[in-house]
Amino acid sequence: MVSRATVKVRSRKKVALERATLSTRQVLTLDSELCIGCGICERICPEKAVTKSSATVNEGRLAKKCQIDIDAGKCHFCGECVVLCPLNAIKIEIDGKERIPVIESEAFPKIIKDISVDINLCNPVCKLACQEICPTKAVKVITDGEGPIENRKIVNVQVYKQLCIFCKKCEVACPLGAINVVKPINGIIKVNTSLCPEKCQACVDVCPSKCISLDKEGKPFVDEEFCIYCGACQEVCPQKAIALERTRILHSEIKSGAWNEALEKLTSYKTLVKELSVKCRKKVCTRASAVEASIVSATK
Repeated sequence: MVSRATVKVRSRKKVALERATLSTRQVLTLDSELCIGCGICERICPEKAVTKSSATVNEGRLAKKCQIDIDAGKCHFCGECVVLCPLNAIKIEIDGKERIPVIESEAFPKIIKDISVDINLCNPVCKLACQEICPTKAVKVITDGEGPIENRKIVNVQVYKQLCIFCKKCEVACPLGAINVVKPINGIIKVNTSLCPEKCQACVDVCPSKCISLDKEGKPFVDEEFCIYCGACQEVCPQKAIALERTRILHSEIKSGAWNEALEKLTSYKTLVKELSVKCRKKVCTRASAVEASIVSATK
């Protein structure tokens, strides 16, 4: 198979890598506008092809977020970064179709994340709360007619999955219980406010779910209910005042050393051991059930 070197094109809005053979064309694209520089891709890349620059903070405000770059000579187009990017900022196309090789080869699981809307429960009495509160503008409510909202009928609620970060803000804001969100990553985040510089709000500026605000004393407060545990706030904090631990990632069942390695990089060794222990217990229970079934069958 004859191939040419990977070609890299970088602009203000994106980084694109293209590699072609006689039979296949692969394109990896990083949307620099969607990317918040959380560094997850850098942390889990098995080829160390991803690098992250430092953020720039001026007078307590985020002047420039962390920038992500990809080494064209190292990237293997595996797709691990695509699977785990919390902002859906990376995609791979093979011959014009979006695909994720590590999932297709069963080296990586599918991350479980979802949002559903029961349109039958929707009523304009909500004043389109889901649309108004969405931090990424991923929700659009379609109504019939014109005039005051309360006089219209909600005919559809569109969710743009490419923009949705599954923060649960729309679910909580909906007064009618019409929305259900499955958040893929659980964790713990703590801010040591004694380290925070006066009037600094870089973490507030970068947070994609807008779950960080300043309290009465001007110190950051995190509403963990809406935190997606991306870690972008950690990356921009000039005093390293933020501690974040990912304790669980919801995913389909998988038997893969590659996934175990990525999971440990993204969470902790303790979380990896816990997951492997759960898998082991499942196997034991399954085997025990099989043995019990065979004994029952033999006694009949």
